[in-house]
Amino acid sequence: MAKKQYGVLGLGRFGSKVARELFFKGYEVVVMDKDEDVIQGIKEQVTHAFIGDIIEEAALREAGILDCDVVIIAESNNMESNIIAAQICKSAGVSSVVCKAQNTIHGNILAKLGVDHVIFPEQDTAIKLVNKLTSQGVLDYFDIGENLTIIGTKALPEWVGKRLEQLDLRNRFNVTVLAIRREKENMVIPAWSTTIEKSDVLVLFGREDSFKELKLDITHKT
Repeated sequence: MAKKQYGVLGLGRFGSKVARELFFKGYEVVVMDKDEDVIQGIKEQVTHAFIGDIIEEAALREAGILDCDVVIIAESNNMESNIIAAQICKSAGVSSVVCKAQNTIHGNILAKLGVDHVIFPEQDTAIKLVNKLTSQGVLDYFDIGENLTIIGTKALPEWVGKRLEQLDLRNRFNVTVLAIRREKENMVIPAWSTTIEKSDVLVLFGREDSFKELKLDITHKT
């Protein structure tokens, strides 16, 4: 399977962080910004870096941005450029368009354009966004610092039908099951005799490297 390709438009602090995190995760990352100094500073930390205006469709197409699976429009200071870039990407058929919004009004405009994900700088950190976009099976992610993380994840296929005692996540991976969300009931600190069901969502606490061992892809490939 080919690697997923991400495009990042606008390389301020947020956009640069998103681009680097995605590249570190092993994805192909194509970036564009008007500032030559910014491009020079990041070109060794992404797959391809282009100097250009993000509202020029020809430039986006030539750079391969419009062929990416996901395009993240991180430029939000110039609302007009942000909206035009979103329109271009949606019209070109980009599978998933993510836009950073200045405020709720801006976000509502983007939503009406059909933008797939609208993010707000006060709510979404760059790392949280990347983990949300790239994590497999992970439904929610909360970084509490010191390499400690709480996640909500669907039960892995190999867990279904097994008791927590059999899985023994605490001793094998140093991961604690804080709760299990189930259709008919929620269990906080579930008993070890609890059997995992296919539809269960587990709330887990542990270190990022522990989740990597569990093959829950949340770690800084970003």
